[in-house]
This record gives sequence, C-alpha cells and structure tokens, in this order.
Amino acid sequence: MSFTLDRALAAEPKLLSNGRKSFNHFRKLAGNPKLDEFFVDAEALERLLPGLPLAGDSALDKLTMLADNSYRTYAVSLIKWNASGGLKRKCEMSIPPRLKRGDHNAHALIEIWVEEPPVVQDMYGNSVVEPLHLALTYTDEKLEFDERVSSELGNMLERLGYEFENRWN
Repeated sequence: MSFTLDRALAAEPKLLSNGRKSFNHFRKLAGNPKLDEFFVDAEALERLLPGLPLAGDSALDKLTMLADNSYRTYAVSLIKWNASGGLKRKCEMSIPPRLKRGDHNAHALIEIWVEEPPVVQDMYGNSVVEPLHLALTYTDEKLEFDERVSSELGNMLERLGYEFENRWN
C-alpha cells in the first residue's frame, strides 16, 4: 500500500463506542511512510546528514515515557538519502535485533521515508517526527514483539483522539 496521509485524513473517520477514532482503520487508509530501515555508523551519519529528526523508538522516547534503545533512530526522505550518496549498511534490522543491546552503541538506525518527514519539537527542543506520522511507521510485527512500545504508542494516540485497538493491555 502506498502512503496517502492526506486522503486518510480527509476520509470519514471510523468512530468507536468510546468516541475516539479508530487508529487501525486510519492506518489501513494512510499506509506506512517508511520504506526501509537499517543500521549505519552513527558518527558517519552525523557528518553526512547532520540534524536529522529522531524517529521510531527515539522519537517515542521524547514524546512519551518510553526508554530509548542504546542506539538512536533517525528519519530521512528517500530523495535526501539518495542525494547524499548514502552510507554502507552495518547490518540489517531485524525484530528482535540479532545483536546484543550494547553492540549497537556505535550504530544509528536510519529510516528511509517516502517523503520528507514532518518535524515537531519536543519540550526540550529536540526535532522529532510528528506523532501521527510516527505512529504509522510501527508495524504489527514490532508492536506484537514489544509491549512497552505498544503501550506508549497507545497512550500517545489517545492524546491525539485515536484508539489503538491492538494495544497491549
């Protein structure tokens, strides 16, 4: 499915009995803005593309009570990534990651997006991906694997007026 946030926002929302909009219904209409993700050298990424917004668990860490991983996650558009020449992939991302937690310290997880990621500032001035776009990047596989992410994503979506029906309780 292609990414069509504007069309999904314009569509009639599916309201649930609690008065909130169904995030699962919205997600089916909007699609996922993320095309790919993989690890790269963190220092090289900062030199090549400084100031990228935080995405994934790193952004969710800044917007909720989630504790981030030992590596940072960033978002970049496919056009900007291709124009930069990119970086060598350090290892493929898998759920769960094949490396031990400490092995990621010199890595950054880069998410390649269909479009330029929309950015907001958290209360400390960090650039993070806009929350609704961020929520769309999480796959069922990731959410089923990680209860803490599922729970905090659900809390964030509630503040946006959505009900996350697949959330861990």
